[in-house]
Amino acid sequence: MTVHSPLSLSTAEALADLKASLGDRIHLDEETRSRYRSDFGRKVDRLPGAVALCTSAAEIAEVVRFCRERGIPVVPRGQAHTQSGQATTEGGVLLDTSSLSVIHEIDEAAETATVDCGVVWRDLVAATLEKGLVPRVLTNNLGVQISGTLSMAGLGVASFRYGTQADNVTELEVVTGTGEIVTCSRDHNRDLFDVVRCGLGQFGVITRATVRLRRAKSVVRKYFLLYDDLGTLMEDVKRVMDPGNPTFSSLESWCTPCLQGIKKIGEGMELGEGMQTFAAWFYPLHLTVEFNPGEDPDDSATLKGLSPYRHVHTEDFSQHEFCNRMDPVFELWRRSGYWDMAHPWMETTLPWDTSREFIEGILFQTPPQVLGPGGHILLWPAYTRTSEVPLFMHPEGDYVMGWGILPGVPARFLDRALAQLDMASELSIHYGGKRYLSGFITFDTVEKWAAHFGDRWPRILEAKKKFDPDGIMAPGFIQYE
Repeated sequence: MTVHSPLSLSTAEALADLKASLGDRIHLDEETRSRYRSDFGRKVDRLPGAVALCTSAAEIAEVVRFCRERGIPVVPRGQAHTQSGQATTEGGVLLDTSSLSVIHEIDEAAETATVDCGVVWRDLVAATLEKGLVPRVLTNNLGVQISGTLSMAGLGVASFRYGTQADNVTELEVVTGTGEIVTCSRDHNRDLFDVVRCGLGQFGVITRATVRLRRAKSVVRKYFLLYDDLGTLMEDVKRVMDPGNPTFSSLESWCTPCLQGIKKIGEGMELGEGMQTFAAWFYPLHLTVEFNPGEDPDDSATLKGLSPYRHVHTEDFSQHEFCNRMDPVFELWRRSGYWDMAHPWMETTLPWDTSREFIEGILFQTPPQVLGPGGHILLWPAYTRTSEVPLFMHPEGDYVMGWGILPGVPARFLDRALAQLDMASELSIHYGGKRYLSGFITFDTVEKWAAHFGDRWPRILEAKKKFDPDGIMAPGFIQYE
């Protein structure tokens, strides 16, 4: 765990000047700052020098200009759902944007919503459902800020249809690293629009967004299917994702262990040594269709052509129930202690042709208990033609397979777990994978970052010089030199 060090005298004096300028928007007391010293990953400890609770883009711009003049780091923070300290700073200014929480407009004709950066997806869903609309893509956790997921990408169970959440934004208001307030879109200031989406706060702070919505039917029917063979699942989800097959509105899948007992993992060991639990792995697949009352689908016709090991269950939900379906799970995680553990989540997107070998190889070596209470392993099949955001990195090909191991790790096992997860990360890259950057990331050299972004790396360097020429925005995560 990273331990904080005291502020230098010059920085402390500068932050006192900032407070003198913005008054109660700036918090210097250690009690307040301590609430912002880590993120959901729970593996870093960085004490910010100040917390800025800004209530407008103009106030954010004032903070950024001040920090630029004084050379003080600035890190925007949504709900801090990152896992490697991306939403933390040691001694810099932490921008808490949660107070910017106004839903300005829901345009039913254009099927868009314009919101402040601090609006959480749950509140937007509640507002749009009243009008029969829903955001095109929703992450499983609706308690995160819109600006945060747009800065990462934002993946959900409808991404195979609509891409990332960052693909479904039409306009952004941004405070750049120079302290300017700029409006950008695909048609205006495109160079900024293309790097702020999935830009990890490196070029500016998203302060307002217009996101795309879609018409939503009132009932969501979910089919609970179970597969005992990953290859069969992949064949079926390819049919589901085919753009010529609009039947299904969402898909989600994961890897579930069925404990088999204990096996030997080495020769010549004493009794009780060289043994570990092992599992047979199954693959649940949830598919949904939407309809209005009186338009019930024919289940047999809907599932025709799919080959699950077992059709386990079918259930109807309201749109509100479906969008918020993970809330009971999150509550169980809080009760079990999983929520408070370290979360070094390792998520990667693999080429379709190599994904099965990688996943089955990793699962073969994974004892079920390493996930901890509440830990799980995601599968995220995707059709890539739905996404065009330049900085959302994924392998080439029309189809890719996302995979993520999301453990909850007690502190005494954290170092060992991090070493194992780092090996899995490196192996995924060897298989042609691209990491999802909100999780446990150990890219500690320019070469690793350049390799991750590939031919987009020169664009990033150029944008950094233009929009954050003094390097104050979220420094220390991406390595530039």
